[in-house]
Amino acid sequence: MRVSLQPRYSDYDSRGHVNNAVYLTYFEIGRVYAWLEAVGHADPNFIIAEARITYRSPAMLGEPLVIEVTASEIRNKAWVWSYRVLDERDDRVVAEGATTQVMYDYVQRTSVPIPDDLRAALQRI
Repeated sequence: MRVSLQPRYSDYDSRGHVNNAVYLTYFEIGRVYAWLEAVGHADPNFIIAEARITYRSPAMLGEPLVIEVTASEIRNKAWVWSYRVLDERDDRVVAEGATTQVMYDYVQRTSVPIPDDLRAALQRI
């Protein structure tokens, strides 16, 4: 799935490129759209266990960006969203990364298996 991003002025640092910390927010935007695509407006009962970013090239002021999101690995209790942030004009890779989501029971405060319907939805993304 691809989601267009228009960086905000506050996303840029004093050198005119997107600040490194902002990419986690871009991943979150992609993750929310991917979640809505997978399961609609269901409550996201998961926690983020790990986040990784690799910076490939700077995104400069005014460049339109797009984020690609895929469910790249599905385990028993967790899955991995993989991300690529691209310059929308030419698909130049700006950053790549991944987050690991763990299904979580907030009442019992423990991880739980991914439900079969969610597993099937994730496999389609």
